[in-house]
Amino acid sequence: MASMLRAMRATLHAAFVGLAAGLCLVAYLFPYFELSGVWWRAIPSTIAILSLGALVYGKGAIGFFGLRMSRRQLLLSVTVFVLGLIVFRTVVLPMVTNRSLTVTLGEDPLGYVHQFFQVFNDELVLRAALLTLLLRAFRHPKTIVITAAVLFAVGHHVVYRMNGVSIGWPALVSLFSFGAIANLLFVRFRHIGYGVALHYAWNFYRFNSVVAVDGRALSEGMMNRPGFTGGSQC
Repeated sequence: MASMLRAMRATLHAAFVGLAAGLCLVAYLFPYFELSGVWWRAIPSTIAILSLGALVYGKGAIGFFGLRMSRRQLLLSVTVFVLGLIVFRTVVLPMVTNRSLTVTLGEDPLGYVHQFFQVFNDELVLRAALLTLLLRAFRHPKTIVITAAVLFAVGHHVVYRMNGVSIGWPALVSLFSFGAIANLLFVRFRHIGYGVALHYAWNFYRFNSVVAVDGRALSEGMMNRPGFTGGSQC
């Protein structure tokens, strides 16, 4: 009888965790398809994701989502973000275009607020939660890093296709490479600070800003084509 009760509790717990995971995924995807143009559309998703995590793991949700950082790690994350902005703007973007490139920051600062929370949600779900679960289930970190990087790239491809935007294999390679780097950072340090910093530094210029090549402003769809950073979008 006792073993049967334990089995029932385990089954109910698994069903509860599965339901929470499904709701978390819905909350994560919601701003990609609804409330287009609303600057705060990613914030309710952040609240829902963290709330569901707290409901399932309690105080352990902080570690589960990779939010446990020391002041030193937080300061280093901010430093990585600043350095990332400088490197991506002065080295990476000009290098991958091989043409005259200009980048003008967007006039609406709230757009950058949305972009931060969108990046934050990516790192909560596709980095911390996914890797934490995989690391609990499997014992090969290198395989997990590669597998999660593939899911990161394919997931972006699927979302873009559902929004009518096509990205080519150079974009997938770029996304996979970024995913692998961010995954390695998470596995090594067990927090998303450095991943958020690099992710937001890259997307800071790719979204909201006006990017022009040879004096011609590029839309997001045009930037997704091979020839401009391989069409990569993190």
